[in-house]
Amino acid sequence: MRILGLAIAAVLAASATAPAFAADRISDSELVRASRCLGLAKAANLGASDATALQAFVKIQSRGRDPLVQQRVEGAEQAARSQAGKAKDALKASLIAERDGACKALVSASSTASAATPAGA
Repeated sequence: MRILGLAIAAVLAASATAPAFAADRISDSELVRASRCLGLAKAANLGASDATALQAFVKIQSRGRDPLVQQRVEGAEQAARSQAGKAKDALKASLIAERDGACKALVSASSTASAATPAGA
């Protein structure tokens, strides 16, 4: 009987922490988009950009994902790097604008949401 009580307590504790984890987790499509941003940030052809925060974000968000999603994430980063490596003039300017605009907004919005969510909430 004691073991059953401990098992129930463990299940209840795990279910209480699940909503906090789920609140910090982004969708698969947002993760793929973040990975594209990471590829753009790492692309040497687009100029210097600090990819540290974005790389840490993608790494944390990739944990526990379906292998198919992880393949899409890796593919998005590689495709963005390849596209940036071949970019000339207008496309290059467009990719830099994406990296410095939408991508930076993605990281700041997700870090703000994480900071606003109290631990264990």
